[in-house]
Amino acid sequence: MTKDKHFKEDEKFNFSCHEGLACFNTCCKDISIFLTPYDLLRLKNKLKITSQELLDKYTKVVNAGSRAFPMVIINMKEDDDKKCPFVTGQGCNVYLDRPWSCRMAPVDIKGEGSYGFCFESDYCHGLNEQQEWTVSDWAKNQGADIYQKMDEKFKEIPEKLQFTGFSSIDRHIKEMFFMACYNLDKFKKYIFNTSFLEKFAVPPATAEKIKNDEVELMKFGFRWLMNFDVRKSMEIRDELEEIS
Repeated sequence: MTKDKHFKEDEKFNFSCHEGLACFNTCCKDISIFLTPYDLLRLKNKLKITSQELLDKYTKVVNAGSRAFPMVIINMKEDDDKKCPFVTGQGCNVYLDRPWSCRMAPVDIKGEGSYGFCFESDYCHGLNEQQEWTVSDWAKNQGADIYQKMDEKFKEIPEKLQFTGFSSIDRHIKEMFFMACYNLDKFKKYIFNTSFLEKFAVPPATAEKIKNDEVELMKFGFRWLMNFDVRKSMEIRDELEEIS
């Protein structure tokens, strides 16, 4: 069974995806594609829409419980095929800015330093092709290495940002997490339309950088969450609500 096969980063596997395969595009349906903050940033800019528009039109939020951080997945089309909304007969129309998990497919992370496949070879015929890869070579070829680098700090947030056990405060923490990670346009307003810069003593050079560079804004948000100040963040939230 292909999906049961495990291999290490430096071990070789066979794979090639192209239009000549009978299964071309069929893997992009009825599947949970989880999005990272950098995924959303790339997609919203590709589509030339706001973070909120992307979230509303193309995704749904998964809440795993009151003391778990929300996750975002692509909302498959509501038809019999349940295809990804970005897939056409010619392929993916956001291909150059496709999410990390799409870039890495058919490779799946099975554990620390352990990898496998998302599909069986009788479903994904590309696994029967002759071209050989290692995981690191595949990631580099698909441009997934930059995504991995961008998400390094994001993965640290759950270790640093702790829930309190008080429902109203924990709800606020989740809202701030979601905004800073997944709704950069709203986070930018939260920073620049309030007294955020003063309250959090943001240096002018940093303020200028995050105002003009969304990647820097995203990384700033990660750092802010890992040194979270509940009281100050609530004060800023109230300011923004008054303005709105």
